[in-house]
Formats: sequence, C-alpha cells, structure tokens
Amino acid sequence: MNSQWPDSGDFWGGRSGPQPPSPGGGVSGAPGFSWHSAPPPGFPPVPPGQPSHSGPPLARGNAVLALIIAIILTLTCVGVTDVIGIVLAAVALSKDQDPEEFDRYVRWAWLSNFIHIGFLVLLLVLFVTLSTV
Repeated sequence: MNSQWPDSGDFWGGRSGPQPPSPGGGVSGAPGFSWHSAPPPGFPPVPPGQPSHSGPPLARGNAVLALIIAIILTLTCVGVTDVIGIVLAAVALSKDQDPEEFDRYVRWAWLSNFIHIGFLVLLLVLFVTLSTV
C-alpha cells in the first residue's frame, strides 16, 4: 500500500480500499482541515495593512465604452444633453479603488446613455412621422 493512503478503511467512514484525497489538497473529513488554510499557489500573501481584493476585477472596459457612447451621443443631433453620461462615466473611472462606487457610477452612466438613445429614437420617429403628413 502506498504511504499517502491511510491504512484502515474506518477513516473513510466504513468504505473499504484507498480513497483519493479531495481536490483541495487534504481530506475533507480530516480534523482541523480548512479549505482556506493557505493562499493558492502562485499568489503572494496580502501584506498587512492593505485591503484584500475580494470579488471579480473591475470592468474598466464597460466604463470606457459608456464614456465613448456618451461622447458619441453628445456629438449627435441631440446636442449636449448627454454631458451627464460623460461626467458619470469619468467619475466611475476615477473611483477604481472602491468597486461598489465604480459599479454604481457605471450603472448610472449606462442609464443616462439609454435615456438619451431613447430621446434620439423618439426624435427620429417624430421627424419621420411629421415629414410624411
């Protein structure tokens, strides 16, 4: 029998034969076992005093796209009404240290863009309707 497998079948809850270890590198039923006992390989530990990054990385591309669309909407015939979208997207890009604030400003920038796209579509429909009368 290999040295990495336990000798008795009782440890595995009455099952006989060797059982492979769980994917975390230990035995899931072992006393004192913790899935988060060590950082994953390849990642340095977080220095003391610095906040750990929890959650997914920020979607900076989403904020940049909202900014580009806001600039394009400002240059269309609607005029300068989407300056609000430009300001919100720019503020979102400046809030990259706080993920909650970043997400909030990106959502508001997209909302502003969608409202102004709606105004643009409404004006286009109105223009087409009035020109055919």
